Amino acid sequence: MTDIEQSFMDEIDARFPYEDRERCAALIDRGIAISPNAAFAVLHEICRPGRGVPVSADRLMEHLAYWRSAFKHPAADMLAEVAEAMIHRRDLPVEDVIGRMRILAQYPGLYAALVILYFSCDDVDERLEPVDAEIRNNWGRALDRGHQ
Repeated sequence: MTDIEQSFMDEIDARFPYEDRERCAALIDRGIAISPNAAFAVLHEICRPGRGVPVSADRLMEHLAYWRSAFKHPAADMLAEVAEAMIHRRDLPVEDVIGRMRILAQYPGLYAALVILYFSCDDVDERLEPVDAEIRNNWGRALDRGHQ
């Protein structure tokens, strides 16, 4: 993850201005301009507001719709579906999430998207753990090779 991505994520983490449509749109646009990972970090804020944050599902769906209209990536539709389920507090089946994680594995460095998937189900048997670790390790090796 780049320093710019990390700085942006730190800026929006638990401080997303849900009730200010213009500021939200600007943050969505900024995340998209930074990187796909930063764009998915914005999606993470949209579908997982902090505990006690007073924001309606309708408002979150508005932000999701804008995010989806502005962001073009092969994994965007898949993650938008997951985000919608999360906004409506519907857990996905663990097997479905594992399948989506394996699809996402094709796109190294999308750690924020991987986190969304990780939190989209109730994995009481911790079946996601080895899949998550494998993907992160493979991405790390791929990114390391890219910097040599």
